[in-house]
Amino acid sequence: MKLQEKLSRLTEIDGFAGAAVLTPDGRVLLKCEPTDINIELISALANNVLRTAEKASRDMGFGRSHFIFMHTDKALILNRCLNEGKNPLGPEPGKCHIHLLLIIDNPDSFGIAKIEIGHVIQALAEHFRSPEVGSATSSHHNDDTHDTTESESTKKSKKELHELLDEKKVGNAFDNLLP
Repeated sequence: MKLQEKLSRLTEIDGFAGAAVLTPDGRVLLKCEPTDINIELISALANNVLRTAEKASRDMGFGRSHFIFMHTDKALILNRCLNEGKNPLGPEPGKCHIHLLLIIDNPDSFGIAKIEIGHVIQALAEHFRSPEVGSATSSHHNDDTHDTTESESTKKSKKELHELLDEKKVGNAFDNLLP
């Protein structure tokens, strides 16, 4: 089954409004948005909430947090983390670290949404595992060109995120989240 098909399982939930698979730093890898919501912006903001909750749960002594949800006036926003490794900031060789965002506008669907988000993130994990160190598919991170490319990529991502997080755009995105 293809990635998009696995993510599309969530569209069967009554009230489905959108979903996205994210990197731990909030970049959208895959999305399904049948409505006109700004899934990239909502994903970035919801990912920040998830990361804050993860840090807070560790600081409180409860260990890692894997799931949060926000019950807003217009929608339920569910965010699930799958981190098979120990690094809270990114993937480890042979491990998967992704976040899955789900937006629904029917609060009665919360129970099934929570179950399905867990099933779907597990089904997606096999496609997002980092290569093992030393494997044939592993890239070598010791050359200078990779470090330069990564640095430029990071700068570009930060610029794009800054543009997405423009205060007016954020307000409009949440005001127009659902009709």
